[in-house]
Amino acid sequence: MNLKQAEQIVGGLSQPSKMPSYAWSISAKRCNTGSKLAKVKGSVCYNCYALKGRYMFNTTQNALDRRFNAWSGDREKFIKAMIFIMHNKKHIVDSGVFRWFDSGDIQGIEMLTDINRIAKASPHVKHWLPTKEYKLMSNHNLDIAFNLTLRVSNPTRNKSFKGSYDYVSAVYDTTLKGSYMCPAPKQNNACGSCRACWDKSVEEVVYKAH
Repeated sequence: MNLKQAEQIVGGLSQPSKMPSYAWSISAKRCNTGSKLAKVKGSVCYNCYALKGRYMFNTTQNALDRRFNAWSGDREKFIKAMIFIMHNKKHIVDSGVFRWFDSGDIQGIEMLTDINRIAKASPHVKHWLPTKEYKLMSNHNLDIAFNLTLRVSNPTRNKSFKGSYDYVSAVYDTTLKGSYMCPAPKQNNACGSCRACWDKSVEEVVYKAH
């Protein structure tokens, strides 16, 4: 296959303006846990950014659905194409990082297994996967790739998640001492040179509420 064919097979990539590299996403409407939290006032998913604004445009929703269908239609083909992309998409190779789910979340153990296989086959790339699938994170028995950071998000604002999982994140209205504060709000809402979310030496990343 070539790069164009590989990207078609995986349903295309997303390129969040904040991120230093590409990402892969599905509709937030498919979030198993997040869709429930979105109805809970005070939760981090309430008023979800991926359930409003440009994410609701038909073209965006169609792209998100296309990616989900690409994975669920032929998983082996999807895995091979994604591995090819990790080794041949110049910006991913040069940046050395990739994000899963700038919208949406893991659909279950099958999807987590596939992502883990992709990470293991692309050791030169650090993979970051933020998730609210708490039960799955507690019960899977996968040997997670050294370059895949599963960062579990706290469902409640203004509450630390340290000690709950190996790598976590939280949303605060103010700062939180002892945890790494995302610098994006102070640098044009972009990662810049920061790679804390991908870094397994950083236990908890805290994002400013917005």
